[in-house]
Amino acid sequence: MKYDAKKVLRNLKEKMIEEQIKTISADLDSSNSLTVAVALSELKRLKDRWHVQEAVKALSSTGDAAVISAIRYLSSIKYPISFKEIDHLVKKSERIRKEVVTLSQYMTPEDGCKLLSLLLEDRSSAVKIQSLKQLEKVQCDEGVQQAKKFLEDEDPKVKVESIKGLLNLGENVDEKIVTEIIENTKLPFEIRTAALKIFVMHFKDSLPLLKKMAESTYSKMNSVAISLMGKFPCDEVWKSLETVILNDSLPSETIQSALKSASNTCGERKELEEMAIKYVNYPSKSLKITALRVLMSIESQNVEGIIEEFLEGRDRNLKLSVVPFVEKYPSKNNVEVLLASLEDDDEEMMENSLKVLGRLKTKDERIRNGLFDHTIGVRIQSLKALVSSGDIGLEELMEFVRSVSEPLEIKIEALNGIAKIAPQRLEELL
Repeated sequence: MKYDAKKVLRNLKEKMIEEQIKTISADLDSSNSLTVAVALSELKRLKDRWHVQEAVKALSSTGDAAVISAIRYLSSIKYPISFKEIDHLVKKSERIRKEVVTLSQYMTPEDGCKLLSLLLEDRSSAVKIQSLKQLEKVQCDEGVQQAKKFLEDEDPKVKVESIKGLLNLGENVDEKIVTEIIENTKLPFEIRTAALKIFVMHFKDSLPLLKKMAESTYSKMNSVAISLMGKFPCDEVWKSLETVILNDSLPSETIQSALKSASNTCGERKELEEMAIKYVNYPSKSLKITALRVLMSIESQNVEGIIEEFLEGRDRNLKLSVVPFVEKYPSKNNVEVLLASLEDDDEEMMENSLKVLGRLKTKDERIRNGLFDHTIGVRIQSLKALVSSGDIGLEELMEFVRSVSEPLEIKIEALNGIAKIAPQRLEELL
């Protein structure tokens, strides 16, 4: 019989995960609801499907955390629960009522509609909003009719969510209802901008209103409007975007939005490179990165040098932001900065650098620095990088797998390494 390394690898991983699941599942019998909550969350992460009854039992727990973890576990496996099994939850806390509505999409159409309709009548706006988000996933004419009533709701958040849900279902909504929200300066910007996004997505001839909002004195509003211009042809929006980009006295977030939109729709404009280069030296860090991304998108010759400048600077956030770019621009200096970071104590910088070094298959003794006495994320990326460069031996990987103290994630990564180096040796671990 032909040796099937993929099958052996899959069986080994399943065996390890099953052992971990068995250990964790012992906590499901705990009288402490927080312990049960943590166990269910871990089982969900491991994609366990064998503890449905324990999860259903946890729905009757006195602690919110256990109930919510149980709902999320059942939702993750798309368990077709009945309304009878969860009807008591609609009288529980707001947190639980918001969560339980997610199960409606996995119930029978009748039960799902019953739950959704009930929660759409909830006293809490937050629960109503969460229920409206499920409207597309549940066949429920009654829910659609309830959503239509919310078009006149006093809570603008509920109103916006009902508009979105109805339009996504192909229902008609009067354009005026949406524009009134967008132009109502008394409403919070997040509600107005949400309505603006809906308007652009669902209504024709939205550009005139978009340009009007782009001239708003409120930077949050005009930034969103300008960012949405990137969805339109360049000829229709270039003048508006150019005016913003050339005005460096505007808030940085407004300029960022204009640069992003211009990059999306006007990438062939020669003027764009010169405009972006100007903002690489701007005080705002986020604007610097946006300008750099624009230059990358138009394949500017200046990119490699800018990345090098940011990596060698003192600003940690800038360094972290450009580390992923080294994969595409792996100059000797840029790679050396990543390698040097492995000798520091910055775990986040180490993990991000190791990801890139692994993809570049870089060989360097400093990569091994992350293999022990670091966070699990750093250790995994160090192991991946060593495997990708061929700088770790087979026996060392076998030791990781056989170790009783190593966490599951490390063992699985070591298995992946063995599968690449010597797949025929996997059978020894069964």
